Amino acid sequence: MPGSGGGWREPTDALPLRFGTHRGRHVAAALLLVAGGAVVQLGSVYTRELLVAGVVATVAGWVVVPSTGRRRVLATAPGLLGVASLLNGAGSGALVVLALGSWLLVRIRPPRSCVVLPVPVVVAVLLAQVFPQYDARPVVVVVIGATVVGCAWLARSLAASPPWRVRERIIGLFQRRRRPAP
Repeated sequence: MPGSGGGWREPTDALPLRFGTHRGRHVAAALLLVAGGAVVQLGSVYTRELLVAGVVATVAGWVVVPSTGRRRVLATAPGLLGVASLLNGAGSGALVVLALGSWLLVRIRPPRSCVVLPVPVVVAVLLAQVFPQYDARPVVVVVIGATVVGCAWLARSLAASPPWRVRERIIGLFQRRRRPAP
């Protein structure tokens, strides 16, 4: 979205806020979502308090993120389900795409940035093959979490690029690189 200075601006920066600043709420939301997701992963039947704390922090993160109210409400349940799905281990890790999709929704990313959505699914399926046992959950959570964060940044980069540049980037990934003649 072109800003007044001719460069790209976050679409949510144009939204009026009832409290706080855009940057402050964005940072607070990101911290709450990551911390809430991590605390949910520490929870179990025996530590229900951690599960409750993680769910509360995750929901608070979706409430605080700067966006329209409808987008935040629509994103909360799928985002929480995506994070909580990792409690089952790597086999259900592909559901983390719901959290990434929710993030793209609340950040008002254009449809072209949705090309990143299959990446966490592929990574989760591969991890389920490599780490089928439940005790490898910390490794799975870290790898899938890093994948989701990387995909969110890639989606932002794609959103900030003009559409023709996005097409060039995607096509460039699949073209063979020619070496210059010596």
